Amino acid sequence: MHWYRSVCPLDCFAHCGLLVAVDSGKVVSVKGDPDHPLTRGMVCSKAKKHVERTYSSERILAPLLREKQGFRQISWGEAYDIIAERLSRIKQEYGSLALLHHSGSGYEGMLADLATRFCNAYGGPTVPEGSTCWGAGYAAQTYDFGTPGTHDWSDLSNSRCIVLWGRDPSRTNIHVIPHIRQAQQNGARLLVINPLSIDTPGKPDLHIAPRPGTDGALALAMAHVIINEGLIDRDFISQHVHGYSDYSRIVEGFSPRRAAEICDVPEASIQKAARMYARHKPAAILLGYGLQRYSNGGQTVRAIDALCAITGNIGVPGGGASYAHSGWKHILGDLKGNHLAHSRRTIPWPRLGTGITEADDPPIRAILVTRSNPVTQLAHTARVKSAFAQAEFVVVVDFFINDTAGLADIILPPAGPFEHEDVVCNSWSPYIALAPQIIQPLGETRSDAQIFCDLARHMGLYEFGPTDPAEWLEQVLRPATSYGVSLERLRQGPIRHPFVGPVAWQDRKFKTPSGKFELYSSAAASAGISPLPDYIPAKEAGAPASAYTLHLLTPHHSDYLHSQFVNLKSNEDTLRTPVVWLHPQAAKARGLADGDRATVATAQGTLSATVRIADSQREDTAVIFQGGWHKFGAGVNLLTPERESDMGLTIAYYDCTCEVKREGCA
Repeated sequence: MHWYRSVCPLDCFAHCGLLVAVDSGKVVSVKGDPDHPLTRGMVCSKAKKHVERTYSSERILAPLLREKQGFRQISWGEAYDIIAERLSRIKQEYGSLALLHHSGSGYEGMLADLATRFCNAYGGPTVPEGSTCWGAGYAAQTYDFGTPGTHDWSDLSNSRCIVLWGRDPSRTNIHVIPHIRQAQQNGARLLVINPLSIDTPGKPDLHIAPRPGTDGALALAMAHVIINEGLIDRDFISQHVHGYSDYSRIVEGFSPRRAAEICDVPEASIQKAARMYARHKPAAILLGYGLQRYSNGGQTVRAIDALCAITGNIGVPGGGASYAHSGWKHILGDLKGNHLAHSRRTIPWPRLGTGITEADDPPIRAILVTRSNPVTQLAHTARVKSAFAQAEFVVVVDFFINDTAGLADIILPPAGPFEHEDVVCNSWSPYIALAPQIIQPLGETRSDAQIFCDLARHMGLYEFGPTDPAEWLEQVLRPATSYGVSLERLRQGPIRHPFVGPVAWQDRKFKTPSGKFELYSSAAASAGISPLPDYIPAKEAGAPASAYTLHLLTPHHSDYLHSQFVNLKSNEDTLRTPVVWLHPQAAKARGLADGDRATVATAQGTLSATVRIADSQREDTAVIFQGGWHKFGAGVNLLTPERESDMGLTIAYYDCTCEVKREGCA
């Protein structure tokens, strides 16, 4: 048996360092790499499931063609011939914009961008615009700081107060937990702001559970206390903050009493949270992603960022509002080839189902799906399925026949993360790492990069460039060689981003028009957005409509990354069967008990689920974990609306209310 060093390519905070055991040409085990500088031997349950997924009996190992009786295995040559003929004919008849390319972050290897390059060499496709995940918060921090920035997790040892605002490390970020635990042992306070209770290393000093969608009002009320009690950092404000006077007038209207009514939390808790944060400096805020998945999500993040600014918790060890950083891709080669496209059209991601259906001049006639499962993961599933049904040709690259692949005309099977070489990085981890080829690809599978190099050659798209993935790997790293990043160096271990330090904005040189942290953003004003962080109620926040009285929250499950791994046999007892979690009082009021079957209904659709009781959430919430596949009777996005955030074109999944009734009741 031989051990290989690798890295997990999943789209999450860490990109865990892995040690992969191979025996007789087969991967037999995966564990954490103790020498990885960031993850230090810790891996989550998802990383360990790469082995099961690689050898799953349901994995597609050769191209599949849809026929009347189902899918039939075909050769790669036949698959390429069909794709080339259909795409060429569609382009000739309608133009390249008749092709929609839907690509996500299901795999974070850099070479996967060659799918985008192929579409651009084709002439330029229609693509989604915005974000399914984090766009509102990213846009907010761009207005505030000029670009997002984040602190190292180890910097929490310098914090005297840590705020987990909408962040649940036990489910999505286990590697930060030891650092929180160490900070608590050093005497740091822990403040949790979340409508759900979360597992924390030690008991929080305070947990505030605001009504979903009202976090912005809570942040403004905390600022009200901080300003009126003289807890601001006047020197930092005078030297590094733009727009404080205008902002303070907004804040004056958000007393703790007013916010208590909006957020449905005790006034005293708001005051206590404000004092805890402002008096115990340096204080760090770790932002989650659910809190910005509302129609007011961007302004919510801006209001939270503002707390850091007025207290001087920016650019100091132990401080910050950590969300993301601007990423490695600025110093790596760009493989997307946008310059090759002769035309380009966008459809907002939050309304993609409707946008595809309504597209004209030209209509969407073909859809290519890579690194994503849009039928499961996009809002308002019924409209997405209708949009896919109207396309005359759909190609999906995926391991399994999931909800999206099930609608394809051709499915192309990609090689797995152990079966080809790539470099992996994202906008959360400051490290770039090599994922080497460890075993031969199973069956007839081919890497995403090889698939699109082959297709470009097959279709005569000579502008695409080299058709050897190894050449593209050299090209993506070439601009970074001056920073010490090379394939040879990566073979020795991960490399840290040369411009991402342990403390964001330590030089106080913000990338905004004013060069300061901007409470008043002229860029936001130019975009037609309120230039100041303000609270505008979410579409379905506050007291829900009488027909739908529960806020529907759809958080991540610790065993899955979105819809990945749902179909594995080890997961048969979880997301395959939809579960709706209710507070005991909410269940009692509806005559429901643990284990009952119920119908969850929204304005968009219905879902049958098993009731589970949890007193760890607000009484006015219903919780269904996202990621379940419709083919197993799950799929919470049957319920979510086509609704967008106030900035960043993020899908406002959480801006949704529902009702839960015993199955069979009118």
